[in-house]
Amino acid sequence: MRSIRTSAPSSAPRSSADRSGLRPVPSSGGPPRSSLPDRGAEAAVRGRRLFLLATMVVGIGLLVVLVLLSDGRQLLRTAANVEPTLLFLPIALTVLSYAAMSRSYQGIAEAAGCRLGFGEWLRITFVSNTVNYLVTSAGLSGFAVRMYLLSQRGIPSGRAVLISLVQTFLTNFTLLFFVAIGFASLVLRHHLEPVALGVASAGVAFFVALLVYGIVLIYYRRLRRRTLLFLADAAHRVLRRVVPRWTPRRVGLWRFQHNLNEGLEFLFARKDRMVAPAVWITVDWALTITILWSAFRSVHYPIAPGLVVIGFGVGILLSLVSLVPGGLGVMEGSMTAVFVSLSVPLEPAVVAVLIFRLAYYVIPLLVSIVLFHGVMLQAARGVAGSARPISSRV
Repeated sequence: MRSIRTSAPSSAPRSSADRSGLRPVPSSGGPPRSSLPDRGAEAAVRGRRLFLLATMVVGIGLLVVLVLLSDGRQLLRTAANVEPTLLFLPIALTVLSYAAMSRSYQGIAEAAGCRLGFGEWLRITFVSNTVNYLVTSAGLSGFAVRMYLLSQRGIPSGRAVLISLVQTFLTNFTLLFFVAIGFASLVLRHHLEPVALGVASAGVAFFVALLVYGIVLIYYRRLRRRTLLFLADAAHRVLRRVVPRWTPRRVGLWRFQHNLNEGLEFLFARKDRMVAPAVWITVDWALTITILWSAFRSVHYPIAPGLVVIGFGVGILLSLVSLVPGGLGVMEGSMTAVFVSLSVPLEPAVVAVLIFRLAYYVIPLLVSIVLFHGVMLQAARGVAGSARPISSRV
């Protein structure tokens, strides 16, 4: 906090308050008082940066542990045997995946009466997603960046929130569908030990139950409101216990679930307009899963698509709920653990998962920095300069 400087003695006549020995009441305005929130904001930003750094260290540590658990010579031999020409397939699939994701956003936006060209959506998708791989705190998330970029293109904030939430719901619902298919494929097509069969069957039941419950919420508005309110309250309780300093206000979470409910109402009221975006989202996930499948082919250890879906789904789900930016280390560790438990050798699994990380995360980040660096800087400055984090506005 800035020190409050006292004025030097003055030869001017003293006021009646001075003469009577009464101390003047300090002014309610001015720099001394305004410095308090400034100092608090600086401390909050510093704390978030330290937290981000700590999570990055944890993620890198998980990657180091993954490498140390492997046979070093076999790991190097597997990496050396990768054919460079086979690496072009994961990269090409990544470009197609981002294009499909952009088309899904464009379709939802047009259903909401907001029109932007495909090129604009491709830039927004690349930048918002890659920013999310780097920073997920201090309000500078992919969601916040997307909101800012859309507002700069004349789309009202309410519509921008609606577009993002509808796309997020469809994306996660489709992911659960793919994961359920993967577990069902494991149960039906592979001979498993009793314990593994029980775990896989439980996985099928769990994800199918989630999908059925999601469908039920489509038709029962009151249950949907109660469910969203319960999830918002539960998230607030968990965050207060785990990261109390960065827990959003309960009102902010309630506002978020209200906006999400409005987004779902919008989605259900325009079911016919949502078919095309849902198809593009399905294509996006299929392409993303194929990236991991092609990574295993590049290390000369092809595995069944059903196994790829299971490892992919578990890794993506855990990375989404982790506090580590981009799920660094969390995704690689969980995917590798699943593949090893399904009898895939450790070293090919590690190299294949790292190829997936390179193709789907690192290369798009480099593309954003090289081709869209101006947009990234504009978004970073705009979001960082906001008075409040996006979580308090949504």
